[in-house]
Amino acid sequence: MLPFSIKSASECKFDILSLGEIMLRLDPGDGRIHTTHQFAVWEGGGEYNVARGLRRCFGKRAAVVTAFADNPIGCLLEDLILQGGM
Repeated sequence: MLPFSIKSASECKFDILSLGEIMLRLDPGDGRIHTTHQFAVWEGGGEYNVARGLRRCFGKRAAVVTAFADNPIGCLLEDLILQGGM
């Protein structure tokens, strides 16, 4: 087995790359789901949350590789991700 080498940060475009799906979370706030008329919307997902946290808390260069539907929901998801600096 050959040993692997880790590239220096200056040789890389990103410090972390998240792969996988990102979901929309619907939060009814203080109300109950079955009686609410409004939801706050948040983006999230396991690997994405880690990458976004490293970006926001530690200034790491983070990116995500995923797919979006070509519709208003996909546009909303893309906008939320861009607002998070990814």
